Amino acid sequence: MTTSAENSCPQVQFKKSKIIDRIAIFLIRTVSNYFWIVVDILSYQNEKIADIYERSIGEEYKNECKTFHISKGKKILHVGCGSYPLTEMTLAELFKVKVVGIDKNKKAVKRANEVILKKHLDKKITIEQGNGTKYPLEKFDIIIVSSCALPKKEILSHIFKTAKKKSIIIIRDLDAVTDEILDCIDAHKNITIEKRIHHPVPWSLLLGWNAFHLKKK
Repeated sequence: MTTSAENSCPQVQFKKSKIIDRIAIFLIRTVSNYFWIVVDILSYQNEKIADIYERSIGEEYKNECKTFHISKGKKILHVGCGSYPLTEMTLAELFKVKVVGIDKNKKAVKRANEVILKKHLDKKITIEQGNGTKYPLEKFDIIIVSSCALPKKEILSHIFKTAKKKSIIIIRDLDAVTDEILDCIDAHKNITIEKRIHHPVPWSLLLGWNAFHLKKK
């Protein structure tokens, strides 16, 4: 005869597994976010590091833009621009478009504005302090969400609900959280995945990241 405690073991083990997975994802995301924050700040402070950053990650962003066929004349928002707004700079260089970058962190916004002024890109790039969970989206054709932009689910929910129809949404995030991102997308029937590409992380790190090209119906 089996006891009720024995019958409940698989469920308990499943719950424990889920908790462990959540803790692991939290730790991976935290370490990754701190890494990219530091890289951004170092790039802001040091031109040699900035040059390496632009030649490595900048090339990944260029390939991403070309793969996703981002075209001229679109109004673009980047959520989570950081201290060194490389996404905005890449888009301005490739397509001569005007880009708005937002970040919750006041210091990051201040640094990013200094960078674009130094590079004479202030007529093409606007950097503002803003929260991705409530920033107005109606005027944007393309919305890019940084891997460091948190809380991710709340940001995506806001975008999926309030972005205009036929807008393009690009989500960047770590390999480790792919299932979490897919679950969030699946929960919104008005969102379709058009393409997905993988980016290897440079400097021999063990983490890679994905970019999802989505479209709102």
